[in-house]
Amino acid sequence: MTFRRNSDIDRFEDIVEQSQHWLFRFAYMRIGRREDSEDLVQEVLLSLFKALAEGKKIREVDRYLLHSVSNACVDYFRRRRPPDLRIEDAGGVAVDDEDKEIHEEFLRVSRLLQDLPEEQSETVRLKCYDNLTFRQIAELQSLPEATVKSRYRYAITYIQNKLKHGK
Repeated sequence: MTFRRNSDIDRFEDIVEQSQHWLFRFAYMRIGRREDSEDLVQEVLLSLFKALAEGKKIREVDRYLLHSVSNACVDYFRRRRPPDLRIEDAGGVAVDDEDKEIHEEFLRVSRLLQDLPEEQSETVRLKCYDNLTFRQIAELQSLPEATVKSRYRYAITYIQNKLKHGK
C-alpha cells in the first residue's frame, strides 16, 4: 500500500483507529508508564505511515505493528535503563485516575511474573494477556513453536505452585 489517494490516507486512519488502543495496552503492560507507552506507539505508527508513504509493501499490518511495538519496548529498556523499582514500591507511583485500572492490572501481572525468567514471563504475557497463539508468539520471538510451548508450560506450572503455596 502506498499513499496515492485520499482513500489510502483513510485506510491509514482506519489502521490507527483499530490498532492504537491494543498497541497501547501491549506497550503499557511491558513498560508500566502511560506517557512512554503512548510515545512508543505513536513512534511506531509514524514509522508505519512513513514506510507506506514511501511505497513499502506491508502485507500483514497487524503483525508488522506487533513486531514493531515489541521491538520498541525492548529498545526502550536498553536506552532508558530505569532504576530498579521493586513491584512492592510500584504501587506508590503516582497514577492518574484514567490509568488506575490498567496500572493495577500491570501490578497484578507483574507480581505474578516477577520471579520467572524474562523469556517465560513475556511468553505468559503474550499468551494470556495479549491473546496471541503459540504460533504467533513463535513468529514474534523467532523461536520454534515447541520452545514457546515449553516456556509457557514451565511458567504456568511455577505460577500455579506459587499460588497454591501462597508465596
